[in-house]
Amino acid sequence: MSVFASANADFSPIISQAVNEVDRQAFAGQRILPVVPTGTSKGKYVKIEANQFDNDLAKPRAPGSNFASASQEYTSASFDCEEYGLEVSIDDLELAIAADDALLDVAVVTANQIADDLAIGHEIRCAASVAGAGMNATAATAAMSVVATATPIADISNAVLRLNAAGIFRGISLVMEASLYAEMTQCDDMRTLINGSGQTFWSTDQVSKVLGVDEVIICNTRYNAAKKGQSRSASKIWPDDAYYVAQISGGPFSNGGLGRTLAYTARGGVYVAETFRTEQPPASVVRVRQNVDEVIINANAGEEITGA
Repeated sequence: MSVFASANADFSPIISQAVNEVDRQAFAGQRILPVVPTGTSKGKYVKIEANQFDNDLAKPRAPGSNFASASQEYTSASFDCEEYGLEVSIDDLELAIAADDALLDVAVVTANQIADDLAIGHEIRCAASVAGAGMNATAATAAMSVVATATPIADISNAVLRLNAAGIFRGISLVMEASLYAEMTQCDDMRTLINGSGQTFWSTDQVSKVLGVDEVIICNTRYNAAKKGQSRSASKIWPDDAYYVAQISGGPFSNGGLGRTLAYTARGGVYVAETFRTEQPPASVVRVRQNVDEVIINANAGEEITGA
């Protein structure tokens, strides 16, 4: 019994839509390094260093003299989109057990499980890219667990001021692992304000206003660190002893921001689902793949707070 008649890998729009819209874990990677489509799989992009911004170079011009001139210095970085993908065979015997009207659901559930694995990989790569971005690092006043002396409000506000000094004012977000965020909201520094407001908790919108950031991105993703077939071992992807205050922007690089996820459109971009038929063994195969690269475009657009 076959769901897919052809041995050729065919794009499946219905399954692809389900893969892209399904609500699984709250992955933060695509929020921190937003997806930008690219028509080439590899190449270089222009980076402008911090010393090229906000310089007082304009001078008064006397009659008959030239305007002041300046040179613009650029550096470049390379990107190379790589293809990631997984295939799962749904054996004909397994399909025979399912009712006819459930066959598409079987394929969709399978595709979603594969996409979840791809998203985990993307999340891990995003976390590694951000951690290795080389942004300015400053030690926290005290760890969040030291509830009496931790001062996240001042630590984060000072990070915002440092970004402002670098010419970055808009789209500033707090990026923090979920358990660390929970600790932050329970330290005396925050608790005093929350209790004083007459509420028992604050939404992330309320917290962002107090901290002077535009958005709070909570990173709650876990992955199974155990080998296949062993008992599940849920591990954190994002650090719980450091956090980031960074400009998060999407769209073209000219919009600024810490970085992007480049998705090569000729190979489907972020997620594409394909289906095909095989007879060795007789089965219907679901494949989900992506062709992406995670790049940091401006390390000066972020501040890391360590020892949190």
